[in-house]
Amino acid sequence: MTFGDIVVGLFVAALGLVGLVLAAGALDQEMYLFGLSLFGFAVAFIWGQMLKSMKRAEAARAAPARSGAGSHG
Repeated sequence: MTFGDIVVGLFVAALGLVGLVLAAGALDQEMYLFGLSLFGFAVAFIWGQMLKSMKRAEAARAAPARSGAGSHG
């Protein structure tokens, strides 16, 4: 995970919290739905970041094994 990923993740997490605050204090249905949608987007975005980071780590672990497999002969 890079520093940029962490900064973007924290910013999106803050937006998600803002969405929850908006939904909690909403006086009309539209603002309530917007706040929940903003929170849902934040959760989905951070989940995607975590999956991308795990795939990168898995690829980095597998790369030495693949490159060393054919060098024995």
